[in-house]
Amino acid sequence: MDTVVDTPLPLSVGQEGLWLLQRLAPDSATYNLAGGARMTPAPDPEILGRAVRALTDRHPMLRSRYTETDGQPCRVVEAVGTVGELTVREVPDATDEELDALVRAEVRRPFHLDTEGPFRAVLLRRRDDAVALVVTHHIATDAFSQWLLWRDLLQAYEAFATGQDDPGWEPLPVAYDDFVEREQMLLDSSRGKRQAEFWQEEAAGAQAAELPTDRPRPAVSSQTGASLLRRLPDRLSDKVLRTAAQRGVSPFALTLAAFQSLLHRWGGQRDFLLACPASTRRSSAAQVVGYFVNPVLIRGRFGRDTTLADAMTQAADRVRQATARVSYPYPLVARDAGTTGPLYRISVTMVATDRFGPGMGGAASGEPMTVAGIETTYLEIPHLEGQCDLSLEITRDVYGLTMALRYDTDLFERATVERLFDVLLRFVEAAADDPDQRVARIPLTDDAERRALLALGGAGSGGTP
Repeated sequence: MDTVVDTPLPLSVGQEGLWLLQRLAPDSATYNLAGGARMTPAPDPEILGRAVRALTDRHPMLRSRYTETDGQPCRVVEAVGTVGELTVREVPDATDEELDALVRAEVRRPFHLDTEGPFRAVLLRRRDDAVALVVTHHIATDAFSQWLLWRDLLQAYEAFATGQDDPGWEPLPVAYDDFVEREQMLLDSSRGKRQAEFWQEEAAGAQAAELPTDRPRPAVSSQTGASLLRRLPDRLSDKVLRTAAQRGVSPFALTLAAFQSLLHRWGGQRDFLLACPASTRRSSAAQVVGYFVNPVLIRGRFGRDTTLADAMTQAADRVRQATARVSYPYPLVARDAGTTGPLYRISVTMVATDRFGPGMGGAASGEPMTVAGIETTYLEIPHLEGQCDLSLEITRDVYGLTMALRYDTDLFERATVERLFDVLLRFVEAAADDPDQRVARIPLTDDAERRALLALGGAGSGGTP
């Protein structure tokens, strides 16, 4: 479907929120998304550049500039063929460490949405291999869109490298503007008013989940962060899937319950909110690149006798209720809540790689692909760091579960988050092993830590523990 060129188009409510955040912190890269692929041997830059241009021609969101007209944020779409240059950087003698540093620097380079738009493609080429890197601003894409970009880019490269004139893509049946129009219709409807009332009730009386920090919260966040990534042992992934099925909940509900239980124990809150970024994408927009994500609030309530099974049931119910009302934009929920602080500081989400389609699901798991005779391995590149105090991202692939903890480095030391990660895995294992045990009885320390604490207290020298 064609998109009007050079005519100001309205943004979705979520995009308006991201536009405001970018205006407040124009040099921030907090909302940059990134993906990369190591390609051996290095691809032909001319062919890859042609594939990048085809990619931006196909997806209007990538060749849009974001600006204001009469005080209202909007986007203006550039004409086909005018956007999508590949930047090639020759780094023939770069070590792997130097290459990683170049990738990180490129991801952390901010976008100027009003002049250069939300997309750039870079090829870092060594003598025998290269890293192809695609960086976008969140205002134009989401996690699923990132995989659409890579699928289309690699399909285009394969086609052009083998002498075809075009990648053979099917035309897109809808545009992102259809989503913006549908969202406005919801807000003007009685259904939208009912959803607003639901979210007001969900937020009433609850506070954002919060953990003790290593440093005082700054008056203005620098929005910088870091990530820890761990793949769960196969035995634990298997137990999570098996116990979730036995209890009639999703693996996400089980891991969410474990995470909420940890937050309750670590922070001491009995009634709190966290956010779950959820997709608003309809099946008709399955091939459309755009910002189809909305944070929905998930409330957790814990008492002295709450069990992990209770937490699972509660989590499954709240996710079901929230998903049924995912279309109501979070910025309006936050506006109508009337609170001075944020409704959430911690988020959690799960991504199933089988959603990415044949081939790409395996790529998300780190399996090499062959593209026009080039071995291509997708690289997990940390991004979206510093948005929240803490965010947990769970990836489910054919091999099991991987967890990434992203944290605000203004607030937390890496050692603290590493220990938090250790305890989280302990809670996940407890939920998979014995869901009927009380949350209050799950230890926050392991045997070695308890012995060390007792020794500090003198118990190791004959004192009283």
